[in-house]
Amino acid sequence: MYRAMKVRFGLRTMISWGLLALGGALALAPLATRAEAPPPAKETVALEGEALLRDWTPPVYPAAALKAKRGGKVQVRLIVDAGGKVTMARALPESDAEFSEAALAAVRSWGFVPGLSEGKPAACCLDTWVTFSPKHGQLKKKEIPPEAQQFDSATHVSPEAKATPSGPYPEVLTERKIAGSVRVRAVIDASGQVHEPVVLTASHVDFVLPALEALKAWRFEPAKQGDLPVSDGVETEVTYDSIAGDRAEVFEANGIATQDGKPLDVTPEVRAAADPVRPLEALLAGKGGTATVEFVVAMDGTVRDVKVREASEPAYGQALAAAVPWWLFGRPVANHEGVKLALTMKSEFKAIAADAKPEDDPLAALVLALRRGQIAGPKGLDGKLVPIYRVPPLYPGAEQLGGEATPPGRAEIEFIVDRDGRVRLPRVVTATQEAFGWAAATAVQMWVFRPPTRGGVPTAVKVKIPIEFKPPA
Repeated sequence: MYRAMKVRFGLRTMISWGLLALGGALALAPLATRAEAPPPAKETVALEGEALLRDWTPPVYPAAALKAKRGGKVQVRLIVDAGGKVTMARALPESDAEFSEAALAAVRSWGFVPGLSEGKPAACCLDTWVTFSPKHGQLKKKEIPPEAQQFDSATHVSPEAKATPSGPYPEVLTERKIAGSVRVRAVIDASGQVHEPVVLTASHVDFVLPALEALKAWRFEPAKQGDLPVSDGVETEVTYDSIAGDRAEVFEANGIATQDGKPLDVTPEVRAAADPVRPLEALLAGKGGTATVEFVVAMDGTVRDVKVREASEPAYGQALAAAVPWWLFGRPVANHEGVKLALTMKSEFKAIAADAKPEDDPLAALVLALRRGQIAGPKGLDGKLVPIYRVPPLYPGAEQLGGEATPPGRAEIEFIVDRDGRVRLPRVVTATQEAFGWAAATAVQMWVFRPPTRGGVPTAVKVKIPIEFKPPA
């Protein structure tokens, strides 16, 4: 079970599918669009159960209490290890103190068939009552009373965050000034450390790796089943505040303005954003350009009616038009009522010079390596490419499909997984329509993998995959 938790960073500062690597090559089943639910996972049955009493020794009735015909009850909490041995026993506060020592001495000698977790022997914590009755007197071992076989699983307590140090706001987003949110599912082990994080949602892909890095330093009070620390799953949200002074500054930093050129009266919060794909052919040729698109922010904050207003090259307009539908805003409100906003977004596609340095642009080194033919395919990697975060592509709007309603589509995308596991430089190899190609490339650009290695050394790798589009319901 995963338990929800939200931790907010104090700086001023949103399910992945499996990939199969066969013979060193990446094989990926075609992805469904966002409108189609992913196929249900195959169900497996794993045996689960608490420990069962096997060997019982009766408690020794305190002589004074037996002589005085006094009875009592002791509630005992005990831990049974994976071998069926009692490793801890203590009396809970509701117990009669006169009988506690005798009850605990007996319980510590009991033997169990160990509990099961996912079909394997596992420790567990149990609560039981040990009853002393003058009517029964000193029990013999063969006289096992019914209550001696009654055990309850101790109460489960969820993990509690103790230390959540914040990582820095991603430097690559400094000029954008947007707020960030990354929701992660993870396992908190019995020592309180974070393991197996899986990114569920991210407001922008550039927040993913910083959030995962920050999680490495988080510490939790582990979950407990009674007195037994146990592993448990949590869902937690890592958030970064905007580094802008106000929302208008965020709009300006991201090239957002009104369609009529008038000042912005309503500036809803930017809740999710995506970057346009930078056309690879232009980057390799050292060219840059600009594009401006028009769109409408609906009353629910989603983006509709995206149209290219102008572009120095058609590819730049198509790339920006494919990225803008990923943006999500807070509900636009004016005079206490929901409104629609008619906006534009202008984006500059920077060129990468032949002598550009990696610190000038994160793509510079990859473009240089591509020019030299130095990036190989997945053959020879140390292991499979494992996804940390993936999103399905958005089905293109009618404006991008040339007015057609909802035809099926297909695209083949080639991309680079860099040394950090980020997808870079996606390129449309083939597409049934250009809009499907740009939609697929835009989604793929947001994917993150575990860093690929060859011989233990991080390396960039070139991958090619097909993506299918089915008409939305």
